[in-house]
Amino acid sequence: MSFTLPRLIPAAFLLGGLLAGCATEQGQIETSAPAGPAISATPQPGTGGVIPGTGALIPPPVVTPPLSQKYPHTIQDSGAGPAVLSLYRKAQDARAAGHPDQAEEQLERARRIEPRNPFIWQALAGTKLDLKQYDQAEEFANRSNDLARGNPWIENGNWRLIATARQQRGDSGGAVQAQNRADDIARLLSPE
Repeated sequence: MSFTLPRLIPAAFLLGGLLAGCATEQGQIETSAPAGPAISATPQPGTGGVIPGTGALIPPPVVTPPLSQKYPHTIQDSGAGPAVLSLYRKAQDARAAGHPDQAEEQLERARRIEPRNPFIWQALAGTKLDLKQYDQAEEFANRSNDLARGNPWIENGNWRLIATARQQRGDSGGAVQAQNRADDIARLLSPE
């Protein structure tokens, strides 16, 4: 069977007319699927999710912070008030002397004065580890991360605290994930 050009031209016009009848406004796509985010059974690289069939979590990627921004490295650099700095130092001394309960009291007082200071929440998380209150240690470290606003110096320490808390609770997989997150952040902080 041989096709000649005159026979193909009407077929092309017919096909073009059918496609034009199905078209929507420019830039819009017509779909019968419900609106909302697409859900994939297989996590896309770099988005986090769950590995199908294993239940293992894939953490979302570490977002590279703009290190040109000056983040405070310590509570002294954070602009904390003198009362908070004094309480923080007393807490450090108590913790070093093996009195985490006294350190917790001092840090709770500091937290009441500056409830949005991530360094205080981080120190409280460390104290909770000393007191073997691992769930609270992780909770406080997560709260510190929330308040850190991308400060990699704080987040690095918090992920290490979370890894330790998870390990102490017997969650080895979760501990490895948290430690990997801390290591990723540490690589961003170290000069090449």
